[in-house]
Amino acid sequence: MKTILAKNHQLSRANESSPEIKNQTKLIGQSEAMKRIHSTIDMVADSPTPVLISGESGTGKEVVAHLIHERSPRQDRPFLAINCAALPKDIFENELFGHDQGAYTGANGRKEGYLEMANGGTLFFDEMAEMHPDIQAKLLRVLETKSFRRLGGKEEVKVDIRTLAATNKDVQLALKTGDLRLDLYYRFSVIEIHLPPLRERKEDIPLLIDGFLESLCVTHKKDPMTVSTEALEAILRYDWPGNVRELHNVIERAVIISSFPEIDPQVLPERIIGKVRTTPKSITIPMGTSLQEVEKIVIQQTLASVGNNKTKAAKVLGLSRKSLHNKLGIYNNPLVDD
Repeated sequence: MKTILAKNHQLSRANESSPEIKNQTKLIGQSEAMKRIHSTIDMVADSPTPVLISGESGTGKEVVAHLIHERSPRQDRPFLAINCAALPKDIFENELFGHDQGAYTGANGRKEGYLEMANGGTLFFDEMAEMHPDIQAKLLRVLETKSFRRLGGKEEVKVDIRTLAATNKDVQLALKTGDLRLDLYYRFSVIEIHLPPLRERKEDIPLLIDGFLESLCVTHKKDPMTVSTEALEAILRYDWPGNVRELHNVIERAVIISSFPEIDPQVLPERIIGKVRTTPKSITIPMGTSLQEVEKIVIQQTLASVGNNKTKAAKVLGLSRKSLHNKLGIYNNPLVDD
C-alpha cells in the first residue's frame, strides 16, 4: 500500500519535486473518487488540451499534474511548475516571459523565462487564480497564438507547451470576484479534475499511511513501523483540514518521536487524540460481583487502556505474559495476540 501527497516550494520547481511527490510515483487510493481521477488522467494524458485541477490545499494537485506529464508523450521533456502566488506582478512576469537585453535597468543580457524553458514539455501554473489579471490576459494570448514576446523584446518566440493549472479557490467564486478571468477559465476548463478532500475519502487513509511509513522509515533510518488499532481509530475520526499533506506531516512526526515499532496515540498531536474516547482512570464494580468477574473486568479495562497490547497490560497487572494469555483463554477473550 502506497501513498499520495504534494508540494510547496516558493516560486517554481523545474524537473524537481517535494519529498512527498518524489515518494509518490502513484496517486494512491481505491475509493470511487480516486478511481475516476485515475481514469481521467489516463484519458487526457495524450492530449495537448489544457487541464484545470481544483481542490483544497494539500489534496495533491501537483501530484496529478506530474502524473499527466509522466503519462504523456512529453514525459522526456521538461516539467516546470510556477507558483502564481509567490511573487509580485512585475517579478512574476519577468520569470514567466523572460527579457531581452536593455528591457529595464540592470537587464544586461537575455534571460529565458519559464515559457521558453518549458518548450516541448509541460508548464504547470500552481494557484492560477492568484495570478494578476493583466498576466492572465497575456497568458491567454500565448495559449491562443502559441507565441509571446520577452519583456523589452520585439521578436515573437514560438513555443510548444502543454499547460496545466491548479487552484484551491472556489472556481465559481473566483470568477465572480474577478480573481480568475472567464476567458482563461474557458481555455482550461475543457478538462477539469477535482480532487476531493481527505475527509470525503477516509477509506484511502490506511493506504496512505502504509505508503508514508514505508518511505519515512527509510528516510529517518527506522525499522519498519505500524500503527496501532487505537491510533488508527483516532486518525480515522479526525477530519484532516490540511488533507493529505497534514496526514503526511503527522505520520512523519510519529515516526521521528516514537520509541516503539508500533505508533500509539501518545505520539499523535492533541488535536487528533482529543477525538478519541478517553479510557476511564478508575473502574466501578457493583457490589455482588464475583471475584472471577472482577478480575475479568480489570484485565479487559487494562488492555483497553494500553491499546490491547498484551505485553504492556501484563506489565501493568504484574503478571507474566503467559499468565495473562491463560486468563484470557479462560474468559474466552477474542483479542488476538500482538
